[in-house]
Amino acid sequence: MSAERALFDAYREWRRLARACQKAISQKNWPLLFQCQSAIKDIQSFTASATRQVRAEWSRSKADCAVRENELRALILELKELVESNQKQLQLARAAALSRREQLEKVGQNLRRIQGAYGSAIPPAWTRLS
Repeated sequence: MSAERALFDAYREWRRLARACQKAISQKNWPLLFQCQSAIKDIQSFTASATRQVRAEWSRSKADCAVRENELRALILELKELVESNQKQLQLARAAALSRREQLEKVGQNLRRIQGAYGSAIPPAWTRLS
């Protein structure tokens, strides 16, 4: 497999994983999200060096590589948009989780207040039997 093909395949896999991240976030499937993010991290390290290598090959070949460069830019732009969308989705999910946590903390405080109010006014039944 040529370096160019490996690079484009890696970017396509990154795109597939970014879409899987979107689905994982919407389903709140955090283990799947972490798996996808880990795989993307591996691909990122490969694509960084491979992109430089392929671009160097293109410039050495003296061929008109504008079409391939445009394809590469389009893939990268799509990935950028997917990543930004995923980040926004994650921020919304985090905000919702924090809001829910705050609600639950208030409920817990109210329950403790109620428990304190009723717990001290009426002694437990077993203390009256002695």
